[in-house]
Amino acid sequence: MTINGKTLSTVQALVTATSTNEGNFRTGVGDVLAQVNANQEALAVVVNCPQVVTTLTSGSSYTVPSNAIAIYIRASGGGGGGGVQTPGQGDNDPQYPSGGTGGDTTISNGALSLSITAKGGTAGQKTFSGITGGSTGGSVQAGKGAEGGQGRTGSGGSNITSYPTMNGKSGSLVSTYIKSSTVGGKVLTYSVGAGGAAATGQFLTAEAGQPGFIELWIW
Repeated sequence: MTINGKTLSTVQALVTATSTNEGNFRTGVGDVLAQVNANQEALAVVVNCPQVVTTLTSGSSYTVPSNAIAIYIRASGGGGGGGVQTPGQGDNDPQYPSGGTGGDTTISNGALSLSITAKGGTAGQKTFSGITGGSTGGSVQAGKGAEGGQGRTGSGGSNITSYPTMNGKSGSLVSTYIKSSTVGGKVLTYSVGAGGAAATGQFLTAEAGQPGFIELWIW
């Protein structure tokens, strides 16, 4: 065990030795106080419950409580909107309107070196489209965020076929944890990605994607 980087015997010699002087005594007591403070901060993170747990779905800025010492962030892009597969005006004129792409969710603070981008989900469409890459700023879970909208399929024409890719893809999820004595009082600037729009075709309307979100756990 060390006390402020010094061995126990070294600090004991500074504080309790019969030959110690006032300067040594002050140094030893200062080491003890510094170590007690460091231990209290560590225990506050490990033992105490978060003082704030909140989810941001609108707005553009959030001020971290002034006494905070750690923050855990999860940010999700918006889900993609569902597409539609439906007959057109005639049996041999199928239509495949695509949904809208989900919006990106961002959150940043320069002093904390925080810069997160959680990409929105791709739109439901006839041609297969994978999960959008490009999410940054923490641990990325592609396609594990806000859900994409359900696509719709119709029938009636000889050329109509079921296209599962008409379902919108879910947004990506990015998470990060920051522990620092400088977290308190910082202003987080953010933008929450909207869910992708639903496609509309003759007789059918798909489902819109779910909006993104930012989840904050603050100690």
